[in-house]
Amino acid sequence: MDRRTLMKAAGALGITGAGVRTLGDDIDLAAAQEESPEEASTDEDSDISYDVDHRVESSPENVVWGAIDPTKEPVQRVSSGSTVQIETISHEGILEDQPDPEEFFTSRGIPESEILDDQVRVHDEVPHDGGGPHVVTGPVYIEDAEPGDVLEVEVLDIDFRVPYGANTFRQRKGGLPSEFTWNDSEVIEFDLDRGVALLGEDVEIPLDPFQGIMAVGPTLTTGRVNSIPPGPFGGNIDVQGTGVGTTLYFPVFRPGALFFTGDGHALQGNGEVDLTALETSLTPTFRFTVHKNAEQMDWPVAETDEDVRVMGIDEDLDEAMEHALREAISLLVHQKGMTPSEAYRLCSLAADFNLSQIVDINKGIHGKIPKAVFEDGFTVDPQNLGESF
Repeated sequence: MDRRTLMKAAGALGITGAGVRTLGDDIDLAAAQEESPEEASTDEDSDISYDVDHRVESSPENVVWGAIDPTKEPVQRVSSGSTVQIETISHEGILEDQPDPEEFFTSRGIPESEILDDQVRVHDEVPHDGGGPHVVTGPVYIEDAEPGDVLEVEVLDIDFRVPYGANTFRQRKGGLPSEFTWNDSEVIEFDLDRGVALLGEDVEIPLDPFQGIMAVGPTLTTGRVNSIPPGPFGGNIDVQGTGVGTTLYFPVFRPGALFFTGDGHALQGNGEVDLTALETSLTPTFRFTVHKNAEQMDWPVAETDEDVRVMGIDEDLDEAMEHALREAISLLVHQKGMTPSEAYRLCSLAADFNLSQIVDINKGIHGKIPKAVFEDGFTVDPQNLGESF
């Protein structure tokens, strides 16, 4: 079992570290938030061990509501190789079409003591001045990162900050806008000990947390962007299964890379068809590594233990599929030395192209290239991702 598998297993079992715990009925939320960020994390059942070098709180001054804003002053400056824990809060429960967070959650059975103070503060103090709904924490400035570099982002851990999440469909949005013409929010509680969301008396869905938004700062010409549509910088990519144990590679467009994250998901089905996943507040832990003198890449790539994932994004779903296929062929040409024809054939025979989401203006397809088909394995070389075939 390699390091990525071990990290994923630790997260699935609720083995958490660096002072952030998986919350249960017997956990004091305030105490969990106050614990020291400098404590080393060690999984006693594996050889995983890391120190958290920096912790970023989701306080009003550290977030942007509705946008990814590369003009915002960095909330933390870190060196390459640093491990950073970043608090995030969910936008569900604080949006304009919902009552204030205390009323929204308590009316749905959540004790007031389990409502995050920083979620209330953002609702009260932060202007919702971006086009999207998401509350995004950042940016984190990674020293020595320059345009043309590649930023490697390892997802070391993800913690639940609260034992519940919300799913909301909204009027004339989602996959069936003409059929669902009203707003409806449901708060769904978690059994964190068993790792499931309690959708109903007879329905339990395994928790599989990940950050819907992981992004670097867009180019100067792109500037501040709506938090909804994903793009070459990442953003609201909503790729299920990119939680603990995943490594993502981003093209760097701005000095310091300027990493943002938010839109925590407790779980999500491919497609995210009713508009939202099971939205919740999470604290992910990342390790950032800058790769200098890398071949220029133009879209993010994700690596899990089982596969390498490319992303295709466009308003038109057919175009998104073509984009994902081009990215897959390019990856195989640069990483495995295949000809475009060989890569095209392998994609048809072995790769899976899944619908990431259909609700974020730019629709998403992610292609999964299985590592097991290669006798010599497949570990991404971030120096050689390339931008076309």
